[in-house]
Amino acid sequence: MGATIEALGPFEEFCVKPNSKKAMVLVGAGSGMAPLKAIIDEQLTMHSQANLEARPLSFFYGARTEVDLLYADNFCQLADQHAHFHYYPVLSKPDEKWLGATGYAQETLALNLGSLGDITQLEFYLCGPQGMMDEVITLLKGKGVSDEDIRFDLFK
Repeated sequence: MGATIEALGPFEEFCVKPNSKKAMVLVGAGSGMAPLKAIIDEQLTMHSQANLEARPLSFFYGARTEVDLLYADNFCQLADQHAHFHYYPVLSKPDEKWLGATGYAQETLALNLGSLGDITQLEFYLCGPQGMMDEVITLLKGKGVSDEDIRFDLFK
């Protein structure tokens, strides 16, 4: 009792762009889950409680195996409950029972980018391995997405 703990951080400014109405596309893998899950939970809760018009949310998440898909049941349930939330799980090393997307999250994003709407009306939030984020940023810049519409959490 009475102990003091000193803490520092967080230092990054990885958060949702305030006052934006653009659809949100979140792309992650591995430990990138934590900040992206927080954004998804915040957005779904905020719009439900405030009775605001929901911004479309698309979440592309990559893992090696089905066991590595953190919160998969939760995200499937959220997708069933919220018509504006779409979950795209992707496995790089699936077993023979897996019926979903295979490869990497950035590849599944590239395949689905055209179906997400007008690219000028999308914001992108990236969190995960550096290679994944680099590939997504290259893809998006090649499609004309502005720097202000690409946010990422760089692990150091």
